[in-house]
Amino acid sequence: MKVNISEHLPKYKRIQLGSYYTPEKLVNRVHEFIKPYLLNRQKDIVIFDSAGGCGAFLVNINNNDYRIADCDSQACENLKKLFDKSKVFLTNSLVGVSRKKYLIPPTSFLIMIGNPPYNDTTSEFKNGEKGKNICDEDLFDRDLGVSFLKSYHKLEANIICILHPLSYLIKEINFRRLRDFKDNYKLIKGEIFSSELFSGTGLSKFPILVALYERNTEGMTFDYIRQFQFDLLDKKRKFVLSNYITTDGYIDKYPPSKKDVKISPIGLYYYTFRDFNSLKRNASFITKQHYNGIVVTLENLYKYSYLYALKKLFKPKDAWLYGNLSPLLIDDLEKNKGIYVSYALKTNRVFEEVDKSIYKKIIDYYKINLGNIDNIDKLEIEINKKFNSDFEHRMMETDRSAIRASSSGLNASVSRFKKRERFKSGAGDQLEIQFNRER
Repeated sequence: MKVNISEHLPKYKRIQLGSYYTPEKLVNRVHEFIKPYLLNRQKDIVIFDSAGGCGAFLVNINNNDYRIADCDSQACENLKKLFDKSKVFLTNSLVGVSRKKYLIPPTSFLIMIGNPPYNDTTSEFKNGEKGKNICDEDLFDRDLGVSFLKSYHKLEANIICILHPLSYLIKEINFRRLRDFKDNYKLIKGEIFSSELFSGTGLSKFPILVALYERNTEGMTFDYIRQFQFDLLDKKRKFVLSNYITTDGYIDKYPPSKKDVKISPIGLYYYTFRDFNSLKRNASFITKQHYNGIVVTLENLYKYSYLYALKKLFKPKDAWLYGNLSPLLIDDLEKNKGIYVSYALKTNRVFEEVDKSIYKKIIDYYKINLGNIDNIDKLEIEINKKFNSDFEHRMMETDRSAIRASSSGLNASVSRFKKRERFKSGAGDQLEIQFNRER
């Protein structure tokens, strides 16, 4: 019986609930991550999936004490056919959150698992079909997934092993939204995969994380995340955020504030973007003022021309990996302004609408030889060469640094599974975990 596939929810309900059920491959990864805790602690364990869906995460491990909850009545009826009815809860798991609600003893070693909904209710998707986040006041966030993370802290979970968007961690503004969760838990292991493993999640693919957290009062900082070596599912590569330079703080990606200039002196604007996925999806240069339009000037035109070239030409092998990052920044942009402006002038039809005097100002300001921009193929080859050499070099540096760290015994992703960790359980006793996972 395929418990990890659901067909009873209509599409609009999936959007509202963020309900996309989990492939068996990913369920198995979660089981592998929590296995050391199950082996080293033989009693007083409760495994809880508070967004249980079809129950995939509890199948094959229900010889331990468990709880499962979901807000969908049909899902719960199906769950009661698979599990002990007294341990299945039809409820909104974000309301009235407490161990008592689920009959979990305060001394139990609580392991939270699953694939909770991640769904930004403020995004412009499906004409507002995403609904509202109804939850305890202290759990509220515009994204349901962040609220679920906060709920695990409220339940005083000892271990958390779930799937969630990588963007919760690698975007600093999102990381700060985790509040008490980031101050009380530490990421121990993370394995990244593409959202394409889920059906029905849209055309823009983005990175999702199989994340293992331990309760730790030291918490984690954003710098810890920047230096963290993430694994990639079924690949021998690593992803380290600090190895990538993005446009953050260098190129404005949101419309001007009330105090900033709102009218472009050259009649050009660039459509707002949030990350690489939205840069690829949204419009680029526009000639009319727009509430989502960033003001382009003669001086910053090269920056937005660079973004336009990145949007059109940057097609890495694992494009989904960069989807939630701000656009990557090439090292020598300042030395090659004219190349990117030339490409925009020649390939973007918006510049056909620009006044001839403004067009001449652009040519003169960037010292562009019109004869050199007629060969589009040559321009594209030159830009692609810069993209490939710069970004591939950074990925290679990530891989080399991971190998060096591993050989010297400093690789955190290896040492975490080989060193002995001391851990306080809910009862206050000490639990020793010996991580020794074969890779």
